[in-house]
Amino acid sequence: MTNSFLEDTVLTDSLTAESNRGKSLFERFGGRATLERVHIIFYDKLYAHPWLSSFFIGINQKLIENQQSDFFSQLTGGPKNYSGRMPQHAHAHIFISEELFLVRHELLKESLIEGRVTSPELEEWLKIDMAFKRVLSKQSPRDCQKRYVDEDIAVIPDPHSRKAS
Repeated sequence: MTNSFLEDTVLTDSLTAESNRGKSLFERFGGRATLERVHIIFYDKLYAHPWLSSFFIGINQKLIENQQSDFFSQLTGGPKNYSGRMPQHAHAHIFISEELFLVRHELLKESLIEGRVTSPELEEWLKIDMAFKRVLSKQSPRDCQKRYVDEDIAVIPDPHSRKAS
């Protein structure tokens, strides 16, 4: 499965730098066990979050944790087991504002710290995650695309925002 985004300069530079040190980022942060530990913590936070949890209604948490671990394994030099949609296609129908992306990114940072990922791997992981902001975040719901004819565009306002009231 090819994807021009995976060849993006930010990711390519990051992954090239890792391979130049002799070990992939995947190996340096502890491999699959670390991915699974971090993603359990991360998705527990997402599924409990007052805003972000609404995006996961009806989605099996274990399944998404495993998909995320497979995807990130592939990105960081580990086994290439991911067979799902690429992020920009999987999230095309979801209005992800910059604010929403940054809330999610902060929860990831907390999860990495709680999951005992340390520097410099923590910063490298976050840099890779942040590289996805430009393809996932959108200026307005008009920038979203349905994946299926009968699919709604997912727009979930922040429940704490004055605009949501």
